Amino acid sequence: MELSFASPTKVGMQALMSIQPSRSRVLRDPARVRWESQPWRRQLRNPEEFETPVSRSALVKALLDEQLEVDAEVARFAGASEDADCISIAQVVRFAELLTRRMTLADADDQVLQLAHLRRNTEDLAERMIEWANLGRL
Repeated sequence: MELSFASPTKVGMQALMSIQPSRSRVLRDPARVRWESQPWRRQLRNPEEFETPVSRSALVKALLDEQLEVDAEVARFAGASEDADCISIAQVVRFAELLTRRMTLADADDQVLQLAHLRRNTEDLAERMIEWANLGRL
């Protein structure tokens, strides 16, 4: 067994560098930053669960079992362009942000109202997923 002695500074820098990439990755997601900056929104107790994928079909089934048909419908397609089989809270939040941007491009009041309604349902799904993650159900 060979022992190597590294300076405390180097060990500390290596430890810092191993932590920094995941932290900066999280901070770069503007949708998450906007979500967490609103104090009335539910927050995750364990921030790593924000990106944790769960089975889309299992989530839809759990929502339907609790008669949450609207949330289940949103869960069927929110973030499906990123991953068809799995869904994460981050995907749902990013989808809500996409709907906000689409609202600015809408041509008619009808389109704006439909997108606003869908965005609200998407935000409700994100809050429910956060609540379930905090309870250990996600």
